[in-house]
Amino acid sequence: MESIRLFVSVELPVEVKQELGKLQDRLRPNGLENLKWVAPESIHITLKFLGYVKPEMVGDIEQEIDETASAFGAFDIGLKGLGAFPSLSRPQVLWVGLSGEVGRLQMLAGQLEEQFTKLGFAAEKRRFVPHLTLARVRPGTLPGELQALAEAVSKTSFNFAYPVKVNSVNLMQSRLAPEGAVYTRLHQARLKLKPA
Repeated sequence: MESIRLFVSVELPVEVKQELGKLQDRLRPNGLENLKWVAPESIHITLKFLGYVKPEMVGDIEQEIDETASAFGAFDIGLKGLGAFPSLSRPQVLWVGLSGEVGRLQMLAGQLEEQFTKLGFAAEKRRFVPHLTLARVRPGTLPGELQALAEAVSKTSFNFAYPVKVNSVNLMQSRLAPEGAVYTRLHQARLKLKPA
């Protein structure tokens, strides 16, 4: 059977995605029309990109996600700030930062990384930096457009106070299409609920 492209993510509530869409609409008129914008409904927190995987491995992957999720209690994060990877002077990815219990998110990603390494997946070379990707810079973007991006990010503040509850981890399939990636959830593992 053909390999499938997979990643592990935390999904966002609809109202958060709507707010991110409004932020994209605020940024676009600042000379940023040529960026490759992520559709708001597709924005998520990637915990681990697995790449192309043989379908017969999916069961083992789901089991590792279940085991990891069952060891973590639900927690809250927020959205705060704008930035670019690797830097504003050489932007390739435009992102929104996260606030709140980000350390818990990093621990969750670290535990998943450890479990997937045992399954034979390559360990990440870069450290996990929790963020939400808003847009990607297209190859061949002109220096003036990169300057406009840096200026737009510098003068735009973003702080969304709505608490985002992280209460599940999802195994997602990504199908590449001309209009952008199409995501399908294959599995969801619930984190433990906090005691009331």
